[in-house]
Amino acid sequence: MDHEVTETVDTDGVGPGPRTLSVVGVGRAGSALAVALTARGWKVAALSGRSREGLANMQARLGARVAGSASVAAAAARVTLLTVPDSQVTPVAAQIAASGRNLRGRVIAHTAASLGVDALAALRQTGAAVGSLHPLQALAGADSAELLGGSFFLVDGDAEAQRALRALVEDLGGTTLEVAPQARPLYHAAAVLAGNAPLALLERAAGLLVDAGVDPRVAHVALARLLEGAARNARRSGPASALTGPVVRGDAATIAAHLEALAGDADARDLYVRLSREMLDLEGVDGREAVAAALSAADAPPRPRIARARVA
Repeated sequence: MDHEVTETVDTDGVGPGPRTLSVVGVGRAGSALAVALTARGWKVAALSGRSREGLANMQARLGARVAGSASVAAAAARVTLLTVPDSQVTPVAAQIAASGRNLRGRVIAHTAASLGVDALAALRQTGAAVGSLHPLQALAGADSAELLGGSFFLVDGDAEAQRALRALVEDLGGTTLEVAPQARPLYHAAAVLAGNAPLALLERAAGLLVDAGVDPRVAHVALARLLEGAARNARRSGPASALTGPVVRGDAATIAAHLEALAGDADARDLYVRLSREMLDLEGVDGREAVAAALSAADAPPRPRIARARVA
């Protein structure tokens, strides 16, 4: 369905206010950040992106104007967030720089966890301060904006950019993280393991619940609630104190029953064993020797893996 988008931004010669924001890319992260910051007193001065539907939705929701290009959007606000795919950060930065606009006094930051500030190096010739702001949160669109309150954010960049981005984080009630540039891959790997891997695990677990006779829709909701409870407990008291189940109890008989039940699904069985060993490492073997023995006995020779198509 077509959506009407009104392009009305023209800010040449107009200085942006201190809490004005432009968002280039109105996908999952961009729309969530725009909505969250609007609720905390920021004015979204301009939006830019490829999705006409996304732009129209955000325009209607926030009353924000749509810019005809990323460079026009960057001129419209004090802070511009490039919430585009990682592979597009440098090309978009180069496009803005090539426009020839004077962006002195502006801050332009990307939200890609895998990229450093150098991805925006071309923008320094415009006079803009450059940085990066990565919300350590699972953002799935505008409706996940509420998750940003109190979250953690990786902030890096020029001194001026860092000041502006830290103020933005403070307005969201968040906490700033500092990670050395060379450690960003480790940071990003940690984010993927905590924020994405549990979803793959949830899907695998839901499949087992369906095999046990539970309706698929109920299986996903029920296990998601279980995951939410575990995450809340971990936030309050740490993973070790929040961990429950047969490994913690030293219940080798139950683990053996699980392994027998999983005998027909070698991949799930292997996953169960690997993760149970992680739990055992977390809790310690002392008093759980029978569990350690059961997991050791579950070892099997390496098997060829069947490649599976990824779902976007």
